[in-house]
Amino acid sequence: MAYFTAVLTPDGDGWRSVDVDLEAGSPEELGDVLRGAVGDDAVVLAVLEREDEWFALVRTDGDDTRVFVSDAVAAADSSYAELFAELPPATQVPAPGAGDADGGGGDAGTVPEGADAAPAAAVAAPAVAEAVWAGDPDLLADLGCPPAVLVRLALAGTDPSAATVEVGELLGFADVLESLR
Repeated sequence: MAYFTAVLTPDGDGWRSVDVDLEAGSPEELGDVLRGAVGDDAVVLAVLEREDEWFALVRTDGDDTRVFVSDAVAAADSSYAELFAELPPATQVPAPGAGDADGGGGDAGTVPEGADAAPAAAVAAPAVAEAVWAGDPDLLADLGCPPAVLVRLALAGTDPSAATVEVGELLGFADVLESLR
């Protein structure tokens, strides 16, 4: 199965791609590579997809590197496994009505794992019995992508390229992402 990777950074009135070879490593190692490509304090977003299996987003700005992966179980068997090895497991599911596809209209409230989450899980993804995403679903919230959107895409098992395009539409980099494919 093929991988797709892209590195993007905000550029005034939009986003631009950055030519960086993403090699497997820890989040800190990848964060150093990303910071070195655009400058230490700039926001940099790496988009990773494994065809038909999972997507991941890695964000760095300043010294902070955060990661979200849609399927930590599948990603653990990939060449990027080290990147996801120590991520905190999924602990929340979207509340009913949270995280509309357009990023608005819903409260980003969540139901803690172990609570009566059956109605929320049934609304979010009836075919998925258990959350397998991991990491920080809040990593893009300040840019316009609520955590509930990432969780919904992961729980629904959305095709990885469709998921990253949806995120790109919310944040304004979908055209750049598609031009790199």
